[in-house]
Parts: sequence; structure tokens; C-alpha cells
Amino acid sequence: MAESRIESDGSEIIERFRAPAFIREDLTRFALTGGSLAWGRPGLDVKYRSLATIAVLTALQRSDALREHIGLGLDNGLTPREICETFFQCAIYAGFPTCVHAMEIAHDVFEERGVGE
Repeated sequence: MAESRIESDGSEIIERFRAPAFIREDLTRFALTGGSLAWGRPGLDVKYRSLATIAVLTALQRSDALREHIGLGLDNGLTPREICETFFQCAIYAGFPTCVHAMEIAHDVFEERGVGE
């Protein structure tokens, strides 16, 4: 199984949580512990776990988490086309405006990383 950024110790994402400083580290540890239970399971490569996560975050309209997971998806081997095709699939079930919003977020991430055009 390919290694994922999600398996890190979390030190690079602690400051990203918008929570009071006195609890931010505990929140990060909680998120990583729960995440490692899902992301570390056998049977599904991290690339496809990223794809599933991106689809769910799109449908739930979780913009900040979607932005983060688009980057993780790229790191885990997804292509910009695979990510955008996932948004099209979500449009059927989550609505066209949701798809458009996800595309806008992806455009920004792709532009920041110099990929996808």
C-alpha cells in the first residue's frame, strides 16, 4: 500500500485546525487516530480512499476539508481529471451547484500546485 500524507504525525496540520490553541493538539491527535483506523485498513489503496473522501466531502459541501483532501488526493496519486470526474458524478446525487463549487475549489488547488491545465 502506498504511503499517504494522512499517516503522518500530524505536526504539519496542527496549526490548520481552527480551534483554541489549548485544545488544538488534542483535536489533531483525535482526528489522526480516527483517521488512521480508516486509512490504514487493508482492501482499498489510499488513492481510492482519497477518491471516496473527496466524493463525500463534495456531497456534504465541506469546503475547507475538501480543499485539504484534493491536495492529499494528488499526493496519493489521483490525477486532476479523476478528481474532476468525481465532481461530475457527485452532481447527479448532490446537485449541480455542489459540483460547480467543488470544481472552483479544485481549480484553486490545481493552480496553486501547477497541475491540471
